[in-house]
Amino acid sequence: MPILNDSAPLYSPSSDYAIVKYLDLTKFISILHKQSLFFCRLDMLEDQFEGTTSNANFDFRVKWYKCFRDSGQSEDIMTDDEIIDQVKSEFELEKKNKETVCVNCWNKKTEESAALWKIYSDFSKGIMIQSSISKLTNSLKATTEKIRLSEIYYLNYSKDIMPDGNIMLPYIHKQKAYSYEDEVRLIYETKINGFNHDWSKEEVKEGIYIKTNLNELIDEIVIGPYSPKWFYELVKDISIKFGLNKPIRNSEFSING
Repeated sequence: MPILNDSAPLYSPSSDYAIVKYLDLTKFISILHKQSLFFCRLDMLEDQFEGTTSNANFDFRVKWYKCFRDSGQSEDIMTDDEIIDQVKSEFELEKKNKETVCVNCWNKKTEESAALWKIYSDFSKGIMIQSSISKLTNSLKATTEKIRLSEIYYLNYSKDIMPDGNIMLPYIHKQKAYSYEDEVRLIYETKINGFNHDWSKEEVKEGIYIKTNLNELIDEIVIGPYSPKWFYELVKDISIKFGLNKPIRNSEFSING
């Protein structure tokens, strides 16, 4: 199934630009072995605000409920305390829903990032795979899973009010502190017909693997800046073993590049 292009509020890429993923050798081998991309649960990510509405939205929602109540349009007249409890319950439900949403994250490629090499990979034994929006989309055409694609919009969660009114919106926003990632993400919802996903039945509880055409997906493989020659040869041998015949080169930061 092609990536969904439905009515969900997404920041869809407006052009076919280059994207990259930084990863270590273990994750690279896992992708090749599974012939799949790994989609991590939102509640397993480092940023605890992932998948939640901005804190600034709390007061915004309280004011909205009060205005709606005072307008006389609501048959259910809630007290101020009941309104606050209602908003609290909505935020708690968002936190609960995080375990039913999985994402696979990429970065827009303008130039290599020393920060991303350090955080998500390794200067000495790291790998960066290069792709593009069209290649990413085409690589998932054979999957039966329903997947969405969106750029990420960054907010100050203490001050900025997030767009509201759709469950998808918290999944396509992040704290401004992570804006250096310039992220594009694939989103997969495991919740079906209102029932939560049974993670005990999955191979790993941290997320799911979704089959992907890696030869369609990967354009080029880049080796970490300080990687020794043997590491280059190892990545080359592993790629050939798994039937991935793609160009491999050293990082732009490498003195051997």
